[in-house]
Amino acid sequence: MTHTGPLSGIRVVDLTAMVMGPYCTQIMADMGADVVKVEPPAGDNTRYISIGPEPGMAGVFVNVNRGKRSVVLDLRADEDKAVLRDIVAGADVFIHSMRAKAIAALGFGYADVAAMNPAIVYTNCYGYGRRGRDAHLAAYDDTIQAECGLPFAQEQLTGAAGYVGTIMADKVAGMTALYATLMALFHRERTGEGQEVEVAMFETMAAFMLVEHANGALFNPPLGPAAYPRALTPNRKPYRTKDGYISALVYNDKQWSVFVEA
Repeated sequence: MTHTGPLSGIRVVDLTAMVMGPYCTQIMADMGADVVKVEPPAGDNTRYISIGPEPGMAGVFVNVNRGKRSVVLDLRADEDKAVLRDIVAGADVFIHSMRAKAIAALGFGYADVAAMNPAIVYTNCYGYGRRGRDAHLAAYDDTIQAECGLPFAQEQLTGAAGYVGTIMADKVAGMTALYATLMALFHRERTGEGQEVEVAMFETMAAFMLVEHANGALFNPPLGPAAYPRALTPNRKPYRTKDGYISALVYNDKQWSVFVEA
């Protein structure tokens, strides 16, 4: 496999599953990184969640794991742990999506991996982070969308609470893990130091939603509710015409003048 691109020469050990972590490492592979995906004997769950040309090759799995090499390891077995240690010793990035206690119990927590390879960038992809009351819980796109307020936003638009029609939390968190990992690699390029990175889906999506929806609630005292009216009005939509739809946004007085004069 030939790797070209800005991440050519970077080796990534990918111990992630589902979408958040694999989406992060898929983009790294697209950019030239040598990504080694480590799967348990049963395989990543996304192998089986949608249709594909053969069992275990579902479209979602193929999309977020393209361009990677693959190895099957049972990390409950000592001999397979030894294989992973050998791979880690020559890697630049180690990324996983297990909960903190689970990865530590296998012997691949940050302290363990840094002892094998002090310059490594170690990225944790969590649902709720390693601390707090929900640290032990599994997280999925639907539950994170619900907790960060997306169904409320949909209710304002449609009259009924619902999820966005894409796995937004998984993909936004995956891109956040990507740029956090790349910043750690940039830091290593400058200093020679590896470091640990933590990205939690819930924190990522809460911050993502609050960019605009904090709105008046951002201030002390609050000047209004935590909602951005322009984004939540039912009138914010494409408009039907006789030959399709048209999308228009008039954002300021100058644009309004141009619009009415057109």
